[in-house]
Amino acid sequence: MAIKVLTIDSEYESACRLGYTTHTWLGDYAYKFDGDIIIRWGNSGWVYTRDGAKSAEFKQVINPAAIIKQNCRKHEAIKLLAQVVNVPTIYEKSVPKDVLAVVRPHEHAAGNGFSVQKGPFKVERGTYATKFIQTDTEYRVWFCGNRTMCGRRVKMKVNEDQKYPCRSNWGYEFSDGIAPELRKQTLLAAKKIGLEVGAADLLFYKGKYYFLELNSAASVDHRVVREFYQAALEVLVRRKFPEMFGEPKKEQAPPAPAATEPLKKSEVVEEQPPVVVVEVAPAIAPTPPAETPVAEVAPAAELAIA
Repeated sequence: MAIKVLTIDSEYESACRLGYTTHTWLGDYAYKFDGDIIIRWGNSGWVYTRDGAKSAEFKQVINPAAIIKQNCRKHEAIKLLAQVVNVPTIYEKSVPKDVLAVVRPHEHAAGNGFSVQKGPFKVERGTYATKFIQTDTEYRVWFCGNRTMCGRRVKMKVNEDQKYPCRSNWGYEFSDGIAPELRKQTLLAAKKIGLEVGAADLLFYKGKYYFLELNSAASVDHRVVREFYQAALEVLVRRKFPEMFGEPKKEQAPPAPAATEPLKKSEVVEEQPPVVVVEVAPAIAPTPPAETPVAEVAPAAELAIA
């Protein structure tokens, strides 16, 4: 039995930091890997059954291909998220007069295709728009199984001065905890999409979190992120596939609640206490950013990871 990571070209070097054998292609037939555990890291490539039917999935898989494909259709994914968490107002046909909106392609990565326009205008085919939320508070929450870790986006010297910045290439200010409501909403969002591992990008505005999207191939661009995923993946893999480790299959935990409760201001800390500011170089496909060495960073196990 082996644990393998199946990723995309642009995240290959980054995904290798998880510590497992990493591939961007595993061949055409799923049955050849029935004895392995496959972690899909943004890769939704189809594989075939033994008789050649193109509808197979690996026997033991985390983040199935169909879920990743669904999440990559961002205009559809954000409508699913809207059923359980707050999202910015979505416009698929036109943006009303005087409304400031973010326009993006249906399928995108990082800041590709990002633009901000003021209505009225028609939304072009292959794109969608969401209402622009004026806030400087953007978070990324990494999740794996029922574990979460939070970081706030922070501007670095290498970032341009922009009127409407896309913060995909900004750095992180890791928090030493996570607000209970943010943790709850992140896990609800992940469950709604169907992702077991990934990261959520969201804004905080007037006492509410607004989810922008989930990422099925979050860059492993710092030691703290790497150590979080390594520890959490080990727990998730053993919990999901205990029989692969010679353990009896355990009963599944009860499902998360189907809907969120109203956000209570007292449960949210807008300025979460930092551990350290980490400057992460912008990603330039196909090579992910190099890991940034930072002294005086507490190990992930000491970061009060939920």
